[in-house]
Amino acid sequence: MLALGQMGALRTTPLSAQALVAVSGVIGLVIGDTALFAAVARIGVHRTLLLQTLAPVFTALVDGLWRGVWPSPLQAVGAVMILAGVALVVAPERAAAAVPDGGPARSASVSAGVAAGVVAAFGQGVGIVLAKAGMETMDVLPASFLRLAAAGIGLALLGAITGGIGRLSRLARSRDAYTRVVPATLLGTYFAMFLMMAGIAWAPASVAAVLLSTSPVFSLVLEAVVDRQPITPRGASGTLLAVAGVAVLTLI
Repeated sequence: MLALGQMGALRTTPLSAQALVAVSGVIGLVIGDTALFAAVARIGVHRTLLLQTLAPVFTALVDGLWRGVWPSPLQAVGAVMILAGVALVVAPERAAAAVPDGGPARSASVSAGVAAGVVAAFGQGVGIVLAKAGMETMDVLPASFLRLAAAGIGLALLGAITGGIGRLSRLARSRDAYTRVVPATLLGTYFAMFLMMAGIAWAPASVAAVLLSTSPVFSLVLEAVVDRQPITPRGASGTLLAVAGVAVLTLI
């Protein structure tokens, strides 16, 4: 922002637009991403990202409640396809493999992970709707800056309330933590957030929603390579069904 001389752009943007983008950061990143990491810890990366394909469903519902534009019958079929694909992959017997054996404790952990994944999808869906509305009068870079700044403040307050600041200070003293967290932050938060906001601003919302929902396809392959988890027919078919459902929901 400083290098490109765009700090002044925030002063000329309507406060209503700034508020929408800032709130989208709180809902999408503070609530959504916190739930996302909670889900990853309990049910794994791929199943968590597959639950993110529910985000366009929440986007359509929120858009309907906000603007009165409801999905068509064919789009409703797309939503059912998403739900079926997600259910196929995160069904109890499939998701149970994501956590160690533990009887009821394992079942509770998986259930909590699925619930957290749904909350994360809700946060992303609502965040996209609000960000899109705010970016009608705001460029990509200022919008990305404002969204991340609002999220950073929100996370700091959440950490202070929950006692997470102390854990963060201990983490900051770990060299190993930097090697794992910094690259993921640069790729997943800095570059990916900027590109996501650019996609929302420059591409049709439906196309952006579909492309943002293809992450489970990438994670399916990456988990197979990095974690040496085999790609099962059930996992592959559920993933493709959910992504196809997103395409039907948003492109038709």
